[in-house]
Amino acid sequence: MANVKRIEAVREVTRKRVAAYCRVSTDKDAQLYSLENQMKAFQAKIILHPEMELVGIYADEDKSGTSMKGRVEFQRMLDDCRAGKVDYILTKSVSRFARNTVDTLTTVRELGELGIPVYFEKEKIDTANSLSEIVLAIMACFAQEESRSISENVKWGIRKRFEAGKEVKVPLYGFYHTEDELYLIQEDEAEIVREVFERYVHGEAPQDIMNDMIRRGVKPPAGDCWKRLQIDRMLKNEKYVGDSILQKTYVKDHLSHRQVRNRDGKLPKFHVEDAHNAIVDRHVFEQAQRITEMRRVQFGNSSYPYGEMLRCPHCGKTLIHGSLNNFYYNGEKIQNGGWGCYSGDGCGNYLIIQSILDEAVIAAYEEKYGVSKETVEFYWLDDTVESIEPGEDNVTIRWRDGETSVVEMEVSEERYNPTRYSDFYNDFLDRVRSGEKKNKYKHLMGLAAV
Repeated sequence: MANVKRIEAVREVTRKRVAAYCRVSTDKDAQLYSLENQMKAFQAKIILHPEMELVGIYADEDKSGTSMKGRVEFQRMLDDCRAGKVDYILTKSVSRFARNTVDTLTTVRELGELGIPVYFEKEKIDTANSLSEIVLAIMACFAQEESRSISENVKWGIRKRFEAGKEVKVPLYGFYHTEDELYLIQEDEAEIVREVFERYVHGEAPQDIMNDMIRRGVKPPAGDCWKRLQIDRMLKNEKYVGDSILQKTYVKDHLSHRQVRNRDGKLPKFHVEDAHNAIVDRHVFEQAQRITEMRRVQFGNSSYPYGEMLRCPHCGKTLIHGSLNNFYYNGEKIQNGGWGCYSGDGCGNYLIIQSILDEAVIAAYEEKYGVSKETVEFYWLDDTVESIEPGEDNVTIRWRDGETSVVEMEVSEERYNPTRYSDFYNDFLDRVRSGEKKNKYKHLMGLAAV
């Protein structure tokens, strides 16, 4: 009888390619040590399982678990899974994997479709098990709620610090920090800050200051080149005068981590005066804020340099500044506009061309102080002038030292006297309003209020 032997099929022994994912949420030494321990533990586990082959340990530091965005290693692991390089994923816990329930389940389902289970060591959940998704959803909810609770506790602590007037470390041009002290002055940068404020207060435009900084090769607050926004932010930053406004921004929620401006009283702000060393003199800083407010364009015109200093001699209302681009004085187009009683409730019976007013104010200043001035700037008006009272033929200036100067306005023709000129201008406005006269300048004085 023939001897029959059964031939067994030779089965190829395959090893499961395993990826391990680790994450810590801060860069503190203890946390980084924990990350190192997680990595060592996964390496040891793989050694004890010869059927497993470690293809990579993916580790994110200082990243939030509430969002997949920004976790470079996590995304690299998913890309390797999609490329067919991974068969199985090990991770410490649900909270290490993600604290957003939707992200957790969505990612696990995608991996499941790729045939890649995930094992959560702490919870002992293996997504290869058909019941695991229900358990995982519950645990993910717990992880998300834990994240929310931690976030709220952290925010509570920060707000308590703000209420106590305590600052946090924020990098800022002109300052440096130590472990024990905040906002120490970096003198070389502080000199640039002072220069920017002084030049701005003395009438120089931010764009011109920026261009000069670039030309001179001055180190910018950030990046390789000065930007206009850096000048604007510097000029309004209260920290340069030694104050701090706390809670200017806040984190919208613990899932998006999006930082938003604290506007409309959403959360309280805290203004701490003399909180730290000042770089800029308070008087100069406050003048810069006034100038910025005056230069803020309303109806196409700023109110620099007089602000609300001028009053109508007929009704006492504040004169507003406006463009007069359609009009000429001494054969030249009026470029710097004028000041007229054309606010919402103004009488409309007074309009003085700014160049005429400027000449009178400069003449009064030079006569009193013996110092020549080419232009009227807010800083010296603010330092020396109490009030300016424009009239029909002259300007009365009351100085801060109690003295008074009366200066005649030099008007080339009678028709340019403020009351006469307002009559002429009102006739023009009436024709524009009736449609008889077309006007291509939309920001002429008096039209904005129509």
